[in-house]
Amino acid sequence: MIEDKIEYAIYYATKAHQGQKRKVEDIDMIFHPFTVGMILQRSGCDEDVVAAGILHDVVEDTEHTFEDIEREFGKVVRDYVYDSSEPDKSLPWIERKKHTIEQIKNAPLGSKLIVACDKISNLQDALSNIEKYGEDKILSRNPEEQKWYYTSVYHSCIEGVNKEHPIFERYRKILQKVFQ
Repeated sequence: MIEDKIEYAIYYATKAHQGQKRKVEDIDMIFHPFTVGMILQRSGCDEDVVAAGILHDVVEDTEHTFEDIEREFGKVVRDYVYDSSEPDKSLPWIERKKHTIEQIKNAPLGSKLIVACDKISNLQDALSNIEKYGEDKILSRNPEEQKWYYTSVYHSCIEGVNKEHPIFERYRKILQKVFQ
């Protein structure tokens, strides 16, 4: 095992997401968790938050479990990953999204920051696609529902914490750009 938790999270997530691609562009999936981790690290988050940000899609999108994450990274990282994961991908889209909105309202700050960075990364990708192609295939699927979802997550993220945190400010600004 690699001694540095963040380095090990990079290794673990890279192996877990091997062969997966992002939904729109032909980009390896791992680009997204790395982006989330980088935003968190540059904002001064501790190693558990950064590692969990890198690992946030592992349980949701691979065969790994929360127990695997806890065994490899500890309970704190596991709890952050749990808070930022959808419970059951077989549920209808609206049910999964409502769960995320409710889950994050009372979550600890670290979980809120991870979810905010996840959405920032997704919205940056959407904005790039809009600028490049005139639309984003994911957001254009149902623009009003997407706007509702991303805006509701933002409000859940800032509930009970300092909404002026640089990550929340960045989220607010990208929301305005994408959904203006």
